[in-house]
Amino acid sequence: MTNMQETGTLQNAKWLVSEFLKIFYSPIGVAGGLLDAFRGWKFSRSWIRFWFHIPSVLLLVAVYLIFGFAVFSRVDSRIQLFSVESQKRCPTNTIEAICDQLHEEDFCKAIGVSKAEMVDFKITHPTDLTKRYVELLSKRILTIQNTNQAGHYRLGLIYSITEQPDAAMSEMSKLANGDFGDCPQANAWMAKELLKQKVNGVEVSNSSLLNHLDKASKWKDVDFRLISYYAKGLEAMGQTLKAIGVAKQAALTRPELNLELARLYERIGGYQEELKSAASAAEEVFLKKLNTPLEKESDRLAVAEARRMTNRLEQAADVLTEGLLNKSSGPAIKRDLSETLRLMYLKTIFKPEVGGYQADLTLLEKVAETDPTNPTISAEIARLLPLKIKATKKLMEVLRKEIESGNTSVTTHIMLAEGFLAASNTKEAIYHWEVALKKDPNNLGAMNNLALLLARTSESNVDRSLTLLNKALSLSPYNAEILDTLGDVLLIAKKPKEAINKFELAIKNDPNRLDTRKKLVGAYQQNGMDDMAKALEKVIKKMEKVKAEEEAKQKDQSEEN
Repeated sequence: MTNMQETGTLQNAKWLVSEFLKIFYSPIGVAGGLLDAFRGWKFSRSWIRFWFHIPSVLLLVAVYLIFGFAVFSRVDSRIQLFSVESQKRCPTNTIEAICDQLHEEDFCKAIGVSKAEMVDFKITHPTDLTKRYVELLSKRILTIQNTNQAGHYRLGLIYSITEQPDAAMSEMSKLANGDFGDCPQANAWMAKELLKQKVNGVEVSNSSLLNHLDKASKWKDVDFRLISYYAKGLEAMGQTLKAIGVAKQAALTRPELNLELARLYERIGGYQEELKSAASAAEEVFLKKLNTPLEKESDRLAVAEARRMTNRLEQAADVLTEGLLNKSSGPAIKRDLSETLRLMYLKTIFKPEVGGYQADLTLLEKVAETDPTNPTISAEIARLLPLKIKATKKLMEVLRKEIESGNTSVTTHIMLAEGFLAASNTKEAIYHWEVALKKDPNNLGAMNNLALLLARTSESNVDRSLTLLNKALSLSPYNAEILDTLGDVLLIAKKPKEAINKFELAIKNDPNRLDTRKKLVGAYQQNGMDDMAKALEKVIKKMEKVKAEEEAKQKDQSEEN
């Protein structure tokens, strides 16, 4: 009996070892054994075998779970290995900077920033071999894990800088649409791409652009100019409070964006205290970087702008001058200093109680010396003519060189034309209207004034005057000023009937035109319509009386204040 029990115990031990080994070489056999245990229990087989199967199965599950996690862990480690290698070869922020550099010119055109304000990208471009290797690593990551957001983003960036626009757009669109979770940096890329397309004449959905800008604003490293553009877009749509909210939220994440908030307050107006607070916060951030190895040209420009916004022009000029003395700045600092000095110069223009206007022309000369290429210098010199301030020889030489170079703006030539006309120099006035029109063929003011001046100079110019005015009317059919001028020219051409029609249309579009009514009286008289002329004269007298009473009332209110 004892031997039989020993034999049974030995058999049970052998069975237990064999069942345990099945975990490794026959997991299905273990599951089958468990079923056998239940069958055995049903038919009163040994309870020992039944209960030993339970821990065996649990052990099996534990082993395979560990193995499964090991497999997933291996996948994650491979992804991490490829990611680290890819980042080491070319960091994401470097590829982003290269993308931004490629977008920069079109981006600046789209947001209305001059070339002088473009960002100076100091980055080392990777070799073509490195780009291909990074592209390969990104693809390997996506082969292992197709939903890897970082892999898709880096692949999209690589496509963007290797002239694969369709592939880049495909990757970035999926990311921007949230296929792999929120990816505001992809929305920033999409926003710049849409702006680039807009500049190149492609029709872009404004709602889609604003949607990308809204999502991009959540990115802590977003280009601050995108925030500015987005705020301006909301502002243009009348969503002023939302624009302020966007700028405020961005400034909380990145304190330097207080500068954008201050710009917004300045544009909107009426937020003086908020403007001062935002400008001061921005100045504090950028001021810390000055005269340190971290200083960038944009930091000094930002400090100067913050000071200008809070009407501290002298302090703004000081920080810019310091930059020039340190030789740590380029053309942008010179331009900004020149503009700051120009604003200081404008404050020196005044009209004393006796005599004509006066201004500190030495300060205007300093504006020209600081940055001779500044196009506003010639405009300021031109402004001296209607003010009847005599420009210095130095300033006139600057103006002459600017005109010869062709760098003068349309505004400058318009002001010069008006100045020479006020000085009764018709020849020079006509010349500058002609140049203004050549620079801007659709400039309504230039067309209108040149046409009238040409017709008054000689009847032989009437045909050209009419051509100019008809073109102007095709661009602006209900423009009362152009209709008035056309009536003048038609009178010179001895066509009073046609002139009457134009004067009447001008009055219809602008009922307050008193001078046009007086011209219409003359046209009625030339056309033998005396009754109409007398009736209109009565209307004019009533209008003049009302106007005189309003002016007297305004004068009294002004004196009381």
